[in-house]
Amino acid sequence: IVLPLENDRYHILAIFGRGNFFGEIAFLDRGKRSADAVADKDTDLFVISRKKFDEASKTNPIVGVKLFARLARGLAIRLRYTDAELRALKEA
Repeated sequence: IVLPLENDRYHILAIFGRGNFFGEIAFLDRGKRSADAVADKDTDLFVISRKKFDEASKTNPIVGVKLFARLARGLAIRLRYTDAELRALKEA
């Protein structure tokens, strides 16, 4: 996952492997994506739009709850990591 910068530069935010997910912020708040995903090899992706997710959740609410719980856990892990990085930068 990369953050585009000026002059065609970018900052690497994260490197993901099998089973990871991304795009959850835009999925949750329906806003614009804040970063780009770049694959360094052939990759299979599962993509679900918020609209399709909402439709599927009406028929099977348990699946919706489980997905939101997984997103919440993933966001919590990433926020803890970001907190640690900011603390390290402040102390440097």
